[in-house]
Amino acid sequence: MKHLLLSLSLLFFTACVTDKAPEKLPQENNILGNLTSEQLEVKKALDLYLSQLKSLNADNIIKMTYPKLFIPINQTMFKTYLNSMLSSSNLGIRSFDANITKIDKINPFSNGKFTKVNYKSTITIHFRNPELYNTDYKILVLNKMLSKKYGGKNINVDTKKRTITIIKKEKMLAIREHNNSWTFLGDNPEYRRLYPKILPTDILDNI
Repeated sequence: MKHLLLSLSLLFFTACVTDKAPEKLPQENNILGNLTSEQLEVKKALDLYLSQLKSLNADNIIKMTYPKLFIPINQTMFKTYLNSMLSSSNLGIRSFDANITKIDKINPFSNGKFTKVNYKSTITIHFRNPELYNTDYKILVLNKMLSKKYGGKNINVDTKKRTITIIKKEKMLAIREHNNSWTFLGDNPEYRRLYPKILPTDILDNI
């Protein structure tokens, strides 16, 4: 259950045990200096969306999430989960930083426009519950689990501060339907299992 709580937190935002700073990912090519006016609109909306993730503003996160995601996922439960992260006695988000690294060409589809976006996030999670990962063995198991998923060089556990920092490369779809505001949808294996239920065919055929 404790692993599940942590996995859910990482899914939403999404080495060895050491007190050193986490190793950084190699520098990525960044096309943000040559954005079109439409790409700049996407960047502005994505910056706002990421700021809502940082503050865990449930209402605004839901407002900026691709609305059809809430066909297979209950919106009320989703909001309850977000709010529970703020008040959890087990885990807390100590910090969340994100840098947009790429915005692809804007593509038309039957109901509007879409594009792919990339960003790199650094998230630090604090173990509030003193019973959570309170032995060297449990820390070792946690490191192995997360290192397998994200790569050992992107994981840092601070045993004194009881925090874990994870560097991740993230992908999302930005979708704008019927001239409404840009909305966002995670692009990872967990979300892609839902795509056939929520995305138009002409997006599915081009991602």
